[in-house]
Amino acid sequence: MRKIIFTLIVFGTFFTSCEDVLDKEPLDRISDAKVWSDENLADAYLTDVYSNVIFRRLGSNNVGFGLISGMADEMIQFAPWQEPNAAIATPMNSETLYEPLNYWKYDVIRKANIFIEEVSNSEFDESYKKKRIAEARWIRAYLYFEMAKRWGGIPLITTVQNLDDDPDTIFLPRNKEQEIYDFVDAEMNAIFDDLPNIGDTEGGRVNKWAARALQSRAMLFAASIARFGTVQLDGVVGIPAETEMAYWQKSYDASKTLIEDSPLRLYEKHADPTINHHQLFIDEIEDNPEVIFTERYDAGSGMGQNHAVLAVHADFATAWNSNFRPYLDIAEKFEFADGTSGAIPRAEYETKEWDMDELFNNRDPRFKAAILYNGADFWGLKAYFHERSLVNGEWVTSGVLPDGVIAKASNRSFEPRPKPLRQGFLLRKFLDESPGEQVSDLESNVDFHIFRLGETYLNMAEAAFYLGKTDEALTLLNRIRQRAGMPAKTAIDEDVIRNERAVELVFEEHRFWDLRRWRIAEEVLNNKTLKGLKFEYNFDTSKFKIEVKDAISSPRVFLPQHYYYPLTFKKLSDNPELVENPGY
Repeated sequence: MRKIIFTLIVFGTFFTSCEDVLDKEPLDRISDAKVWSDENLADAYLTDVYSNVIFRRLGSNNVGFGLISGMADEMIQFAPWQEPNAAIATPMNSETLYEPLNYWKYDVIRKANIFIEEVSNSEFDESYKKKRIAEARWIRAYLYFEMAKRWGGIPLITTVQNLDDDPDTIFLPRNKEQEIYDFVDAEMNAIFDDLPNIGDTEGGRVNKWAARALQSRAMLFAASIARFGTVQLDGVVGIPAETEMAYWQKSYDASKTLIEDSPLRLYEKHADPTINHHQLFIDEIEDNPEVIFTERYDAGSGMGQNHAVLAVHADFATAWNSNFRPYLDIAEKFEFADGTSGAIPRAEYETKEWDMDELFNNRDPRFKAAILYNGADFWGLKAYFHERSLVNGEWVTSGVLPDGVIAKASNRSFEPRPKPLRQGFLLRKFLDESPGEQVSDLESNVDFHIFRLGETYLNMAEAAFYLGKTDEALTLLNRIRQRAGMPAKTAIDEDVIRNERAVELVFEEHRFWDLRRWRIAEEVLNNKTLKGLKFEYNFDTSKFKIEVKDAISSPRVFLPQHYYYPLTFKKLSDNPELVENPGY
C-alpha cells in the first residue's frame, strides 16, 4: 500500500476544542486524494520529483563536489581526504563508490511512476495530463540512462510496486543493457509531441527539445558501447556489435532535428570569443538561446549554490576556496590560437623562462574562459600562482614587487590546512565575474546547464563520422570551432572529434563518461600520475621559471571492470534476483 502525504508549515495560534480530534482531518497534512484532484498540489509533487533527481552536484558540499570531473583527467580537489581524490586512487568497491557514482535512483523512479499512474487516472484537463505525464516520463528515462551508464542493465520498472505485492513483482531481475537504451529511445519518441516548446515551458522544467537532447546523448552512448564494448552476462552488460549503426543513426537523427527544427541556436552574443564562451555558462535560460535544459539556482530564495566560493582563487575570496585544480594534461588539449597542438614537450618547460603571453594568452579562447592560469586577468586584477620571486638574486615570498606583481601567490586564505599540491591552474568556468558578483555571501545564482546545443553539434558530428558522413561531421565540428574563434580543421578523425569534445565540454561532466563509453579510460587513467606546473617569478626578467610536477601523490586506478560499477552487497541483498557485474 502507499500513502502520499505532504507536511505543511502552519503559522498561527495553536488551540483546542471539545471536539474529538480523531473526527477531524489533520490540519497540517494533505491527503493523497487531494493531491490528485488539485493541479497545484500535483505540480508540487512533480516539483519534488525534479528536486530529487540531482542532475549535477553543483555546490552540494565541499567534500564531494567535482567528483565526476575529478574521476576524469580534468581536475583534482584540494586535499587528499576529499572524496574525488580518494575515489581516483583506489579500486572501485562499496566504500569508494561515492554518491555521484552510486546513482541508484529507484526511489525517485517510484515517485515518477506514482505521478504517472495517479495523473493518468485523475480528472485533470487532458492537456495538463499530457504535458505533466510527459515530464515525469522524461525524468524517469533520464534516471534509467544515468543508471545504465554506471551499471549496464538494471531492472526496468514502469509501474508502481506496493509492499503487499508478491515477491515476483517486487524482486525483478536485471534487464539487458540494450533494453534500457531502447526504452529511453522509445520514451523520447512517445512524449515529444506532448511536451511544450521552449517558450511555453515553466522555469526549470523540461521541454520537447530536452527529449531530443536526451535521445541524442543516450543513443551516442549505446552506439559507442556496441562499437567498443563487450557483451557479458548474456547481454546484461554490453550491446551487440551488429546494432552499432542503428544507434549512431538514432543519435544523428535526434541531433539533426534539434539543430535544424528547434528555435535554439548557438550562443554568440559577444564578439570576443573568450567572453562569449564564458558568458555562455552565466546567462540564464531566458537570455540564452543555446540552453535546452538547466538546473536552476537562486541565492536570494535560499536555493543558491556555493560553487563560486569553492572554486575561486584564494587571493579573491574568503572561507573555503581554491578547490578545483585542473591538470596540465587537460590544459594541453587546448590548442594554440593558430590551431597547432597545445602540448609542449614536458622537458622543454625547464629549459628557459616563460612569458605568459607565449605560454597561455595565445591559446584557444575556450582555455582562457574555462581555466584560471598564472597571470590571467581576473576581477580587474591578476591571478598568480607562483610560489616565490627572485629579486636581485634573493628569493622573496612576501609583499608586492615594484612592477606590481605579488612576491608569492596565496594558496589558501586561512591556515592551518594540509599544504596543497599546487597544479598551477584553477577552475574558472561557471564563475560570474560581472561587477557586484564577487564572492561575499558564499552562494551563487549561476545555473548549471544540463543540455546545450554545443554538445548536440558534437554528438551529431561523432555520429555522422561513424556513419561515413565525414564531410558533414567536419562541417559540424568546425561550426563549434568557428564560434570559439579557432581555425577550421581540414580533416577529421576519431582523435580530432575526441579532443574537440574535451575542450568544448570541459568540466561539464562529459569527459569521464566519454572515456568510459569509448573504452579508453583504462589507457588514459590507470596507473597514471597526472601533472601540474610549479611557477617561480624572476623580477629581473619579468618571466617565470616553470617545473612540471606530479599533481597527485599516487597513481590513479582504473581497472577493466570499472567500465561497469559494482552493485555492492547492499543492492544484492535488497533484491536476490540481481547478479553482480563481472570482476567484482
